[in-house]
Amino acid sequence: MEKGASRIGIALGLMCGVGPMATDMYLGAMPEIATSLNGSAAGVQMSVMAFFLGFTVGQLFYGPISDRTGRKPMIYLALTIFVVASIGCIFAGDIRQLLAWRLLQGIGGSIGMVMAAAVIRDLYTGVQAARLMSVVVLVNGVAPIVAPLVGSMLLGVGSWRLIFMVLACFGLLAAVVAWSMLPETRMRELRETSRPSDALKWYGHLMLRRDFIPYAGTLALAQGGFFAYIAGSSFIFIDLYGLSPLAYSLVFSLNALGLGAGSQIATRQVSRFGLRAVARASTGIYAAAAILLLAIQLAGAGGVVPTSILLFLMISSLGGIMPTCNVLSLEGHGAISGVAAALMGALGFGAGALASLLLGLFEDGTATPMIAMIAVCAAAAALTSHLAFPRLKEQLQPAGS
Repeated sequence: MEKGASRIGIALGLMCGVGPMATDMYLGAMPEIATSLNGSAAGVQMSVMAFFLGFTVGQLFYGPISDRTGRKPMIYLALTIFVVASIGCIFAGDIRQLLAWRLLQGIGGSIGMVMAAAVIRDLYTGVQAARLMSVVVLVNGVAPIVAPLVGSMLLGVGSWRLIFMVLACFGLLAAVVAWSMLPETRMRELRETSRPSDALKWYGHLMLRRDFIPYAGTLALAQGGFFAYIAGSSFIFIDLYGLSPLAYSLVFSLNALGLGAGSQIATRQVSRFGLRAVARASTGIYAAAAILLLAIQLAGAGGVVPTSILLFLMISSLGGIMPTCNVLSLEGHGAISGVAAALMGALGFGAGALASLLLGLFEDGTATPMIAMIAVCAAAAALTSHLAFPRLKEQLQPAGS
């Protein structure tokens, strides 16, 4: 991949990392936050839901507006919102205030993936787009590896509020990198013909398109299970299985490594088997591992070891689902790539918000609700990819090209 594309991939990956950093850095601190703010585990889990809800709303706004204004003005606006909200979280005095600031933080942090998908579609399609998206996923994958470890180290020297101070600084860093390394990719003639007021019409149009909704729907279902894992895993590994925040962070980071490795392995197979075949295989692995873990849990044989191993397999398979379904969703929608990327991202984080909400409602002090939620989402994603993806002969490229 040429140097310019690599620079864009790094810049987009860092910008996409804002969201995972804001989600994952404070996971190990969630039990402490509940105690500090006199809240419950379910209440703090709702702060994850609030963040995902903000993600959903933000993407629906940024995508169509960026089609008109260009990508970079929306990036600067969103990252400003993120920094302000992170500072607000520092001074939250109770769970309700934390929920409000996390909602706003999600609105700001949502800029990453929608802009990454739109920028890549501005520049490339097909295998080239998948390769650049895999660079973004790889760079972005560093965030969930580093975030929980940084969070646990910060807890060792200060309170959970210090985590949000670091997040504010990270938002500023992402803005500087976007300014210095990311060019404006939205063509002027496309900007002039774009009408954000038509966004609702285009959203409705895309929801009925067979070259969009099966791929975006599969990605959304897969992400629903992933976000259930994010919302529930810290309480399960720390409170239920007795791991320290640092040990939990190591488990979470290992899974994030699996996500990055999975994306690289899957992308290398695209030139041999095609985007759809790789996506189907990845959803199949995801569902099989999730259903096996649920069966083990229901049989009373669950524990830290089988849960950790099968979660690693599930998260690694997501590395194959995310870049392929991203590219497939946007393949035929270059003229409205911002709108399409926004809807795709909103569906994913909407599914995550719903999964987090249901997890909070069904919280029972065991690992069963989280595992069951992941299994349902994974099975639905696998069924969608195998039944709704068209059986097309894809134009493949030699592996070395």
